[in-house]
Amino acid sequence: MRWFYSGSVVKSARELDRLVNEVILAEDFQPSDFLGFSAKKELERMDTSTKDSGVFAAKDGWRTGSVRISLPKTHVKHPSEVDAPTFEVNNIYYRPFLASIKAAYEDLNAIRYHNIPFKLYYEPPASADDPSASPSEPAEPERLYSEVYNTDALNRLNDAVQDKARNDREPGDSPDLEYAVAGTMLYSDSTSLASFGTASLWPIYFWLSSLSKYIRALPTAFAAHHLAYIPSLPDLIRQAYEIEYGSVPTPAVLRFCKKELMQKIWLLLLDDDFMHAYVHGFVVKCGDGITRRLFPRILTYSADYPEKCLIACIKYLGRCPCPSCLIDKSRIQLMGTKRDMAQRIKKLREDTPWLRMLLERIRGWIFQRGRAPEGKSVEEVLGSTSTSPNQSAFSQRLGELGFDIYRALVPDLMHEFELGVWKSTVTHLVRILTAFGASSINKLNARFTAIPRFGRDAIRHFGDNVAGLKKLAARDYEDLVQCAIPAFEGLLPAAHDRIIRRMLFQLATWHALAKLRLHSDSTLSVFENVTSSLGEAMRAFASKVCPAYDTRELDKEVAARQRRKGRKTTRGKVTEPSHNRAQKVFNLNTYKFHRLGDYVREVRETGTLDNTSTQTGELEHQRVKRFYVRTSKNARFQAQIGNHERRERLVHRDRRSSAKKSKRPKKSEKNPGLRVPRGEAEAAAPCLPGDHHSISDEQRHHIDLTGFVHDCEGDPANFASGLRRHVLRRLLKDTMPDGDAYEPTYEDFSALRLRHNRLYIHKRMLVNYTSYDMRRDQDTINPSSQCNVLLAAPPGSQHPYMYAQVLGIFHVNAYITGRGKALEVPTLLHILWVRWYNFDENTPWGLHASRLPRVEFAPLDDQPFGFLSPNHVIRGVHLIPAFAHGRSDEALPGHSIARANDGDDGDDDDEDWRYHYVGIFSDRDLFMRYLGASVGHCRPEVEAEFSVQNRRSPTHGDDPESSNVFDSSDDESEPDSSGRGGEHSDDADGETTGLRRSAPTSDEDEGDGDDEGDGGDDDVYEGFAPL
Repeated sequence: MRWFYSGSVVKSARELDRLVNEVILAEDFQPSDFLGFSAKKELERMDTSTKDSGVFAAKDGWRTGSVRISLPKTHVKHPSEVDAPTFEVNNIYYRPFLASIKAAYEDLNAIRYHNIPFKLYYEPPASADDPSASPSEPAEPERLYSEVYNTDALNRLNDAVQDKARNDREPGDSPDLEYAVAGTMLYSDSTSLASFGTASLWPIYFWLSSLSKYIRALPTAFAAHHLAYIPSLPDLIRQAYEIEYGSVPTPAVLRFCKKELMQKIWLLLLDDDFMHAYVHGFVVKCGDGITRRLFPRILTYSADYPEKCLIACIKYLGRCPCPSCLIDKSRIQLMGTKRDMAQRIKKLREDTPWLRMLLERIRGWIFQRGRAPEGKSVEEVLGSTSTSPNQSAFSQRLGELGFDIYRALVPDLMHEFELGVWKSTVTHLVRILTAFGASSINKLNARFTAIPRFGRDAIRHFGDNVAGLKKLAARDYEDLVQCAIPAFEGLLPAAHDRIIRRMLFQLATWHALAKLRLHSDSTLSVFENVTSSLGEAMRAFASKVCPAYDTRELDKEVAARQRRKGRKTTRGKVTEPSHNRAQKVFNLNTYKFHRLGDYVREVRETGTLDNTSTQTGELEHQRVKRFYVRTSKNARFQAQIGNHERRERLVHRDRRSSAKKSKRPKKSEKNPGLRVPRGEAEAAAPCLPGDHHSISDEQRHHIDLTGFVHDCEGDPANFASGLRRHVLRRLLKDTMPDGDAYEPTYEDFSALRLRHNRLYIHKRMLVNYTSYDMRRDQDTINPSSQCNVLLAAPPGSQHPYMYAQVLGIFHVNAYITGRGKALEVPTLLHILWVRWYNFDENTPWGLHASRLPRVEFAPLDDQPFGFLSPNHVIRGVHLIPAFAHGRSDEALPGHSIARANDGDDGDDDDEDWRYHYVGIFSDRDLFMRYLGASVGHCRPEVEAEFSVQNRRSPTHGDDPESSNVFDSSDDESEPDSSGRGGEHSDDADGETTGLRRSAPTSDEDEGDGDDEGDGGDDDVYEGFAPL
């Protein structure tokens, strides 16, 4: 501890624990190994590797370079561009591009690379609703889009390389030498390194497309390769320019020089070695032991919009602001229309020989004739396409080889939607609510605060002042769009509320589709339709709602404007009256809104958007910021950051994870409630990927059933008789001829024994499920917080799922006397005590109705409480209160232990929310369960009604007007808030409620009553998606 509280303050208690547990207590730790240890010498040894090959070969190390920028001056003529004055930019830290790629393939991680791309197909099951479908005839395969190595772009490049392998092999190559594409994915962006000061870094990273995105996106996988650290345009260029020409450079000249700097650096990286390998390939023995000839190719370049303008050499927010097409800015608001989608293809930007020749001629005008870089003569030629008079390095080096930089600049979901379109939309919604009345803002904040958390990181807790929109990151805006519909509902007049609700639903649906990690032809077809609908909804909002309100700047916008003015004054601070707020209008003529129309085409070309998201690069920035703290923070901190990055990669290359020893928590006293108190630990039971669920078998926390029943006398949630019936059915299920339909007799109740008459309560349940993209995922069910679960409805139900709130998780040790030795052995049974929700079938939901599915608590006369085997649970579900409908105690009058919940909303009164919305947008897996056409889900038959292949409405049958995705009605009218939703079918023990709840008998598929593990609960209910 003396070491902890001395020296550097950049230490944490967690790091101290790691020092003790992973170093000092490690089995191979020997104090004698540290005799003569010097950290400085060890770091120098890591930095001065002399190996000729491998991940840390000397030729792969960091180098220092410089470039020269030609300085133009209006009315000053030079014999040629070469004869013009130049400015040298030094201290460019970079690694040779080709050597870096080669080192990446020599890494041991190369065993994970997919060097041969392929196309992925899925054979969907025949629809149960299609009578013409023959079981013997397989369904038509459907194309899937996920990883970069199963996309069209990489397959085309591979076809060209394989054609060369067959017809034009390099001299000396043996017939069995494998030819493959070394696809690279680039990213660059500037980042601040400190909260105070101007220290920043402008790195270029690259990833290999042959590595799965599920590994590539993890910072701990060290899959990002640092290629260069770009310096900003130095301020000294102003002085050098004034010395050469006797006047300061104009803003146009500085913009020209900034783009020149980016292109010169890329010319430095795309050196002769890289160009030779681009054409002829390079031979390398990969980390998997196979020697290959690899051909480096650049597939994508991810960057935000200002960076794209530098790379593509186009004007920032010019007449044609898009780096992908030449659509005029005045027509951007028509995004999603048929004409707009056709124009995107017809007016693609292309890097052609004619364009390269034209730029060469215009640069001659600038340097040889003294024309201004943004002067009239230049604008007459380039202004119609918003092209700047800079020559792209990619065009100069790779243009003649078929590479087009405009195609490589992929959409950026994070900056273009979450921090772009959605941020501007929610900001204007807050302006509208402010203009409508301050009480609306208070309601909005209260509603967002009351939205419960969901998942481990899917939906986080919202702050108390969401409307302030302060210090929100992209993931915060993502949470907002996923939960916005219930929060904004009913805050404005009905006519405007309906338009806003539709827009919010379209935004959330589009965002969910854009974030999918696995697409199919069916989902992309839906994506196209939703993109068109989103454009219509946004234009309706801008034309019908926004003009009705006098929207002004928000507090943070006023403060930002004052700061901008303060930077332009000598005193540095400007204050204005707070009531002096400028008017703000909602603008759809933005590049970010226009770019939404390109996403479907990009998925087909380069894979799902998580492959190229700038979020991966932003995560890598966090590593760089950690390294900055360890530098000397002088002028050469970039080189020190580069050394730290290589060192960390080296020490983690062969890292071994040490097993953590879990200590058994101390024994606690008996707990009188049905929940383990917060702060009390519980030994976690192992939950292997192949398991359906995991609940601890620990018996520290228990309650006496007799005492509990006495304490809860008169409470509607008292469950003594229902519990015994549930236990009896599970124990006798396989011994009685009636099976699940068996009704226990008085003699059965008399023979049942619960060992020690105790319930052993547990803190959580872990539920494994197969996600829509065929990966294993896990939810945590906790009665005190994330307590709502999703269950599959039986065939024939009008809704595919059932919903329940888990009130308690416990187990009993039960046996039956007088029925044979097999039943007299105590059997451990895990049980969920639940409160049922009714699905509101009278309220339309879906894309056409622009409403979420809605549920309500079952009333007392409908047996609202019951018991479940954990095997019936598919996964957790996010239920958001329908704030606009208020609270009520109709379903459960008075105080009840069923409300003894320490949930996120903090409400402890005797009322429930009247309705809850199903948060189908809270994560992608939930969304796909309602959309259908999911590869990873084992869907109930009824789900076909909601699937992409069959969009029939469960309420209106084959009504052609109700053909939108997951629609349940084409009725746009307001719902009947008093609707109960279908027929009620009461069951004696409260474990089923017929069509209303679409519930199975809670005792179905409950096990065989043996005495091992979970009492034979190994059967999985048919709604569970198996691995």
